[in-house]
Amino acid sequence: MGYSKAEVELVDDNGIFVRKSGDISRNLERYDVLSHLGIKIPIIYEVLDTHYNMEYIPNLDMKTYLATNQTNEIIKFIRETIDKLSEKTIEMSFVEVYRTKLSENDFTKYNLPFTTEELISKLPEYLPYSEYHGDFTLENVLYNTQKNEFVLIDPLTTVYSSFVFDLAKLRQDLQCKWFIRNDSVYLDSKLQSIIDGLQDYPHFNNDYILILMLMRVLPYTRNETDEKFLIDEIKKLWK
Repeated sequence: MGYSKAEVELVDDNGIFVRKSGDISRNLERYDVLSHLGIKIPIIYEVLDTHYNMEYIPNLDMKTYLATNQTNEIIKFIRETIDKLSEKTIEMSFVEVYRTKLSENDFTKYNLPFTTEELISKLPEYLPYSEYHGDFTLENVLYNTQKNEFVLIDPLTTVYSSFVFDLAKLRQDLQCKWFIRNDSVYLDSKLQSIIDGLQDYPHFNNDYILILMLMRVLPYTRNETDEKFLIDEIKKLWK
C-alpha cells in the first residue's frame, strides 16, 4: 500500500474488515499513540505476528469529499488533530536527523539545484519534538459516510518526530497537489481555503521543510512522471 512494504486486503469473513500485513509494527505503534490522544482512527480488532485486522470504514476519500463539500469541517478536523499532537512539546535539534535521513539515498542523480548540506543549512535547527502521525497526507484522511466524521489511517513511526513535519506533509497535497497529480479535477480554491485555515501554525510556510518531505517520497517513485513532478515542485520551492 502506498510506498510501504505492507499489503492491505478487504476481508469478508462474518463481516467485512480490513487486514494489513507485512511491515506493520510502525503502524501499530502510532495507532496506539493516536488512540490515546483521542484522535479518530479505525478500530483495531486483532493483532497477530504477521498482520492485524481493523475496522472497515465506508468512506469518501478527500478528493471526492472536497469535490462536493465545503472546507470548514476538514479544516476543523485538521486543527483539532494538530492541536492534540502538539499539546506537549520540547525544543529539539533535528540537524542530525536531517543529515542521517538525507544520506540514506543518492540525491545527486536527480540534478536538484542544491546539495543536501545546502538544504540542511536552510532548514530550522530546532523544532518542537512532539507526537505526530508520520504521514499526514490527504490520502490518509477518510470521511466516514456512516458516522459523518473524519478518520486518520496509516500512521507511521519515523524520526521526523514533530507535528511540524505533519503540516509539511499536508502541504505536499494542499500546495503541490501530489494527491491529485493524475486527476483532472479542479480543487484549487478549496485547497487554498485549507491552507489559509492553517497559517497560524509555526513553520507552516517553511518551504525548506516541504522540500525535505518531497525528498522523502522521491526515492520511492514508480515512474518517470512522478519523479519529474516531485523534482519540478522542489525546484519551484528552492530559493
